[in-house]
Amino acid sequence: IRDAGLAPDGNMKKIDLYPYIDTKTKTSLDFNGMIECLKTKPNPGDVILLHACAHNPTGVDPTPEQWGQIRAVMKERKLVPFFDCAYQ
Repeated sequence: IRDAGLAPDGNMKKIDLYPYIDTKTKTSLDFNGMIECLKTKPNPGDVILLHACAHNPTGVDPTPEQWGQIRAVMKERKLVPFFDCAYQ
């Protein structure tokens, strides 16, 4: 998942973070790092926390095209999306 602060009282077996913000620019998405991680690290059935929009704390969102690629990888790898929609 992306936000370890959202983990409940220890009921989750393991929490891993995926790359999100580009560490060089600090203002753009590290899409290549994120998508590569989703393609290789989680196991089928793992829950992946995604921010629907206005990623906290960066405000950086994937483009519509990137969302399409994220969806395709999630479907192919049988990952379970969990959307944080706090700012809708």
